[in-house]
Amino acid sequence: MRNVAVLMSSTVRPFELAVYCEVFGASLPVDFAIVSEWPGRAVPMAGGMCLTPTEGLDRLAAADLVAVAPPGSPARAVSPAVAEALRAAVDRGARVAGACSAVFTMAAAGLLDGRTVATDRRHAPLLTGWFPRVRADTAMRFVADDPIFTAAGAAAGIDLCLHLVRTGHGEAAADAVARGMVPGRRPVPLPPGPRRDEGIDRLLDWALGNLHEDLSIDLLARRAFLSRRSFARRFRQATGTSPYAWILEQRVRLAQQLLEQEPGLAVEEAAGRAGFSSAALLRQHFQRRFGCSPTQYRSRFALSSRE
Repeated sequence: MRNVAVLMSSTVRPFELAVYCEVFGASLPVDFAIVSEWPGRAVPMAGGMCLTPTEGLDRLAAADLVAVAPPGSPARAVSPAVAEALRAAVDRGARVAGACSAVFTMAAAGLLDGRTVATDRRHAPLLTGWFPRVRADTAMRFVADDPIFTAAGAAAGIDLCLHLVRTGHGEAAADAVARGMVPGRRPVPLPPGPRRDEGIDRLLDWALGNLHEDLSIDLLARRAFLSRRSFARRFRQATGTSPYAWILEQRVRLAQQLLEQEPGLAVEEAAGRAGFSSAALLRQHFQRRFGCSPTQYRSRFALSSRE
């Protein structure tokens, strides 16, 4: 990943744009540019700011990664020129990534047909209503379905960017970028990719709604009507990981969401709702994963609203 281009729409959400600029434009030795269908025209952003890209869509032809800036509000269509430029980038081997409402731009360009994408719960009904061939997964912070990468929201967009740095420049570079942005923050592990086994899919969907329950491998195998050995094999084939690792990952992610989205929630209650037997166990996993306690994590990343 040596060449990164950020594609702006006619309006843009400033936070996610700033994340792209910080991660790829300021922290890495890459050729970085912000492009627009209308170079030289000011693009309005929330808060009364404007940004004027100086390069046009032809710049995407050189990019290893095209990061799509989320528009200020979801749009059902993009211009033929934008759609063609994005599809051409994928066809020649570039990666395309987008956080939050950027999935609408990507879907309108035809990049997400038949794919599972990460999206915020607020956007999922509209996304699948407008684009019925897109599968929206609201339980995932981000989905890496190379060459398409999507993130559910602003905080998840940071995690996605750090994952792209890790895959393009290595763990040490991702860790350095993460610590440079927020002291103590570490890149998060890659979540399981899009699922392929219908039987395991149904089980995972059930498990995601019951993370607070005792989800032992024996219980999961019985629900899948499989022997323990056959279940473990099919589970790894479908998700790329073990049942224990997958359940733990989803519980940690649910705890992250609860701490970010419900600032008044007690750590003990967050632990219980996420399926941890105690707050102490949750603290242990947060310390190991993020280098901080749940309380410290919340103080850094909790948002007053999802906006």
